Amino acid sequence: MSPIPYHWGVQAGALLSMAAAAVTLAVSGKAWIRQHNPVDLACAVATSGWLVYLLASSASFLIESRPLSVFAAHAGYQVAAAAVSFFLLVSASITDFKVYAVWMAQGVAGTLLLTLYAWGPAQQDLAYQLWVALNLVCASALSVYLGLIAYRQGTYRFWLVLGGSVLGLGICFEDLLAANGLHGPTFAQYFFATFLLLLWLLITDRAGPPAREAASGTHYAHPTAWDTVTGFGPSTELATAAVASERRRIAQDLHDGVGSQLVNILATLDTRAPLQKEVALALEHCLMDLKITVDSIDTSDDNVIDALGRLRYRVQHSLDKLGIRMVWKADVDGPLQAFIGDRAQQVLRITQECLSNIMRHAHPSAVEVICRYLPESDSLLLEVRDNGLGIARREAGRPVGKGLEGMRLRASKLGGQLQIATKAQVGTRVRLVVPLHPPNVTGRSTTKR
Repeated sequence: MSPIPYHWGVQAGALLSMAAAAVTLAVSGKAWIRQHNPVDLACAVATSGWLVYLLASSASFLIESRPLSVFAAHAGYQVAAAAVSFFLLVSASITDFKVYAVWMAQGVAGTLLLTLYAWGPAQQDLAYQLWVALNLVCASALSVYLGLIAYRQGTYRFWLVLGGSVLGLGICFEDLLAANGLHGPTFAQYFFATFLLLLWLLITDRAGPPAREAASGTHYAHPTAWDTVTGFGPSTELATAAVASERRRIAQDLHDGVGSQLVNILATLDTRAPLQKEVALALEHCLMDLKITVDSIDTSDDNVIDALGRLRYRVQHSLDKLGIRMVWKADVDGPLQAFIGDRAQQVLRITQECLSNIMRHAHPSAVEVICRYLPESDSLLLEVRDNGLGIARREAGRPVGKGLEGMRLRASKLGGQLQIATKAQVGTRVRLVVPLHPPNVTGRSTTKR
């Protein structure tokens, strides 16, 4: 093939890819601003890296200075590799900072070696060989690490991420070990960029229509012949819809009836009087509990992140009135999306009890709620911390209160571990660790000073 048509073909492909990348960057960036999903941010970073590589490769054809041209082409490749590694790690819900430190060190070391390769006075070939070895070793280590995570988790999401890592590793070997070195984007690289785009769409549930449902909060299932004959099982779609409708009616009656009465009583109280102020605070907590109960009735199949998000919305007004600053840190995407149903409601109730105790008794200036995934133990971590007065104790050393005993009971039902650490005038920390897959043993709870 003549080099001139080939060159213009490469440039045309790069321009089309830049346009597609610009659209993807705009969409993922807007999604990140709106939802703060880490995967959206990682997609924006990966797309930015791909754009840098395309621009650097195109510019290298126009730069007359050979050292600068070589550095631009290879540095763009290094940026793209680092951005893709970041996307894969975030997509696999990796939270260990040491892993990201290795990834960042790869980018810095690679850039230094490229500088020596382009402008070094001597040993330029050695610098290039070290750069190639560095990237191949790091890409291989990333694939092995993600492979271990995928083997341990066993979900389609992690296997997809591993597939992307292995595919990228193969392209790295093909690019970096080629006899004539890097010469701009290849067909394999365009294919890999498309794969990563599809991976982002799948992970964030943006690909394909939503699953068919019989009614809000109930999933549709195809009936079997036996279900049709007996009248039991998934084929009783009308009965399922009727149950869902009745649940929504009860929730609406509670909200409109009892909720309205509590609001009317609150309106008649004089909060300037100390006794009535205490009654008003108690009624506000009752109203908040009622609204959370209504939420759980109407959305019992939601995951733990959505449930906690509604709790945050419900308690924010009360916290603001008390002058308590809320710090909220929750994984909005990842394996916790599969933590649903009654188990999610149990975690919600534990968090609600913690916040209720803080508002009633602790008198803090700040409270922090953390909910994230622990990949090393395949568990959910919930922490609620405050800087208030601490919790009163019995002589035996365990904090008193039926609410705390209720939290221990809920943690035991979840098969989790509950730790309550408190110190007078310093604050309290409640830490709950729950395995994502329910174990066959009961949980344990500990208390320490």
